[in-house]
Amino acid sequence: MIHLIRDYYLSVDRQSGGCYIVGKAQSCVSERVLLSRTRYYTTLSVAVASTAEIALRDAIAAGEVQNLRESVEELRRIRNEILTAVGGKGV
Repeated sequence: MIHLIRDYYLSVDRQSGGCYIVGKAQSCVSERVLLSRTRYYTTLSVAVASTAEIALRDAIAAGEVQNLRESVEELRRIRNEILTAVGGKGV
């Protein structure tokens, strides 16, 4: 599993023909990490972009983002965090 952002992780579902799976990580009794609230994507780029939007939606729902300006800034911060994680330079 690959950590994307916040508590979202990416994996591949071999049973579905290799779709990318994104979801929130949860531990269980056997200490295996399971994904909840899973979403399936056919490409990595769409999986990452969609997860950034979902993380922004979570921040808005939690009241961490209050207006459009903050929304744009938060999406930019999320994007930069992802770019930095893969060795790219943020804006």
